[in-house]
Amino acid sequence: MIRHAHRWILILLALALLAGACAPATPAPTPVQKEFTFYIVSHGGPADPFWGVVLKGMNDAAKVYPVEAKYFGPEKFSIQELVNLLNSAIAAKPDGLAVTITDPKALDEPLRRAIQQGIPVVAINVADPRPEGERIPYMFYIGMDEYLGGVRAAQRMLAVRTPKRAVCAIHEVGHVGLEARCQGFLDEMSKKNVPVEKLDIGTDPTKAVEALKAYFTRNPDTDALLTLGPLGTDPAVKFLKEDNLVGKVLHGTFDLHPGTLSAIKEGVTLFAIDQQQYLQGYMAITWLYLYKKYGLRPANDVLTGPGFVDKDNVGLVEELIKQGIR
Repeated sequence: MIRHAHRWILILLALALLAGACAPATPAPTPVQKEFTFYIVSHGGPADPFWGVVLKGMNDAAKVYPVEAKYFGPEKFSIQELVNLLNSAIAAKPDGLAVTITDPKALDEPLRRAIQQGIPVVAINVADPRPEGERIPYMFYIGMDEYLGGVRAAQRMLAVRTPKRAVCAIHEVGHVGLEARCQGFLDEMSKKNVPVEKLDIGTDPTKAVEALKAYFTRNPDTDALLTLGPLGTDPAVKFLKEDNLVGKVLHGTFDLHPGTLSAIKEGVTLFAIDQQQYLQGYMAITWLYLYKKYGLRPANDVLTGPGFVDKDNVGLVEELIKQGIR
């Protein structure tokens, strides 16, 4: 009986192998048909840590929806290059555009041309600040209220103490979003009779440190410093450490990257204002798809900030920054 049992087991195994060999191969998954092609055209290049997060949001959304998403941004800040990239994107006849309105006057003609051609346009990260009758007629804006962010930054510093003098260090003069942040800060400080001004530090880190050193040498009573993003944060932190001003100067900034987190944890930086730029990339693609597919759109602008990251919640966002999401 045992011998016969072994024989039947061998026969069944052979039949199973034969059946497997004869079974049709599992078909390869059919590639998802791309229904639409969308472009994000930004003033920031993908190598910039901030814009790398926007790019990740865009790419993640493109995996969810049947779309192709492309990102255009100059390697170095240049309005002319931004206009050139926008014209290239328009010439490709995309199904939708998401654009940073960094310079409304420079972008006015090409964007109105795109809209006249029937290309849906949304603004991300930087809105057109002009009155409704003058501004570019894009559908809606996804991003932070920049002016309010500057106001909130001043209020957070004033809650700690009233500065003797304050300065807003801007790294891209003429960038309407950064200018709005500075203006909100200047206006709120001025309401409290705090002497305050704007300082151009540029995008070169070494020159930015030198500009800060020179300013504080001329104005030694300055005890509040606002920077407007990682390109300003890094040189400011370096300057404050080198000149032994940590704890003596209130430092706040905008946007998150590993250096900003470290500065907050070390007590060099009081806070960073977060605009959740991952959402700007993700939601731009999401809303363009929903609009093209179903005609859906939000009733109002979609605000992704301002919010604060400080010593109390920095640990909660640190891992997400490592993942490229915050």
